[in-house]
Amino acid sequence: MTNAEVDRELVESLLTGPAYHQWLGLELLDARPGGVVIGMACRPDFGGNTDGTYVHGGLLATLADIAGDFALVTELGYGLPTIDLRVDYLRPAQPGDHLRATGTVVRRGRTLGVADVVVTNGDGRQLAVARGLYSTAAP
Repeated sequence: MTNAEVDRELVESLLTGPAYHQWLGLELLDARPGGVVIGMACRPDFGGNTDGTYVHGGLLATLADIAGDFALVTELGYGLPTIDLRVDYLRPAQPGDHLRATGTVVRRGRTLGVADVVVTNGDGRQLAVARGLYSTAAP
């Protein structure tokens, strides 16, 4: 792939192929060179406590990680292993929220890539921000 185009079909198949991604119910909302928007609905079984009043933060981290990875996929055309991920949680997601994770490439090098991610709810409120470091070495 070149920086001027995104093979959306490839990106979508890489996103929706893994069983874990299917279980999460991920959907590709937008793909452009160096960026993606990935959606995920918060189901009741995503609860982080016995009362089910908020979504487990690990799911927000997972969504952020995937969005950072796929921002780089739009430029490289293949999945990447995560080296490091930092997540700052700003407020909890609620069951029933439809999340949007916007991943943007910060830097794509020969062996390493960096992406920033913002996770928002359906009202556009920021729930988490993240920065991921990924191995960009060809598979």
